[in-house]
Amino acid sequence: MTPFPNFLAKGAENGLSKAPDGASDRPSLAFSIEEPVAVVSPAVFASPHSGRLYPKGFLESARASMLDLRRIEDAYVDRLLADVHGSGAPVICGLVARAYVDLNRAESEMDPAMFEDPSPSWFTQRSPRVEAGLGCIPRVAFNGAQIYDRRLRREEAERRLDQVYRPYHRALAALLRRAQAMFGQAWLIDCHSMPAETEAGGKSPDIVVGDRFGASCAPGLADLVEQLFRSRGYSTARNSPYAGGFATLAHGQPGLGRHALQIEVRRRLYLDEAAVEPNDGFLTLRRDLGEISGEICAFARAQVGLAPENTKKKAALDTSAAKGLGRKRP
Repeated sequence: MTPFPNFLAKGAENGLSKAPDGASDRPSLAFSIEEPVAVVSPAVFASPHSGRLYPKGFLESARASMLDLRRIEDAYVDRLLADVHGSGAPVICGLVARAYVDLNRAESEMDPAMFEDPSPSWFTQRSPRVEAGLGCIPRVAFNGAQIYDRRLRREEAERRLDQVYRPYHRALAALLRRAQAMFGQAWLIDCHSMPAETEAGGKSPDIVVGDRFGASCAPGLADLVEQLFRSRGYSTARNSPYAGGFATLAHGQPGLGRHALQIEVRRRLYLDEAAVEPNDGFLTLRRDLGEISGEICAFARAQVGLAPENTKKKAALDTSAAKGLGRKRP
């Protein structure tokens, strides 16, 4: 008997899966973790915006089209990272769609006008993202399409935070604690994709590397990542138009041995943006990201003084920090 009888594991032809209301309260449906055979690097890779699970009740009440909802996903970035764990680092991915709850926002980044009974704390954290309708509970989908035709209740937001947002962030924090316990440092590589054209109408670079203008990670990592992409023919930019989101702000504290870098990939490199389907460039980019992740893991090992011949000594898992981790994608 399947443990989730109402969960459509295969979904529609476009790879979309749908979960019923309440299904996402199970952490195994909130996120996935691909663990390496042995953890031999202080790096942790994450993809918070590639989730494709849409709770059934949410879809039934949403006024935006499915395509407009899907076009704000970092679609298939999780699959682009499918080879990364082979470099000795874990990969955590959000499984629930960004339109339902955005994992790369502070949980207080809410638009009070969306709710019948907003929390007083939501009035204090205004940001350009919230004003644009892209807070922790997004108000708009692609091209400004309104997601809802009614105001939500505060309990709806709290349920999404409890069922999806907080389990993901607890798991991410546990992975970073484990890395720091094992190696003395933790290096978060937060992976995203971006539209082919900027909001101003210009062409996006292929890759944008964000380190919050040098504040979220030690010098050298951003330079290395840019060089690795440029050597493979990609154009790059630093901190413009994306300097790093909530994850880099929350986890990038170099003075405490915690480093965070954001990587944005131009979607047209691997995706048909209109259909939200992988294009002919997908396998090339996946291969390149696999190779680049290996270089990032080697850099992080060197930063903690771990020579290649000594990596086996660090391969044992910290079982207390790892408790509850290691889930695979459903």
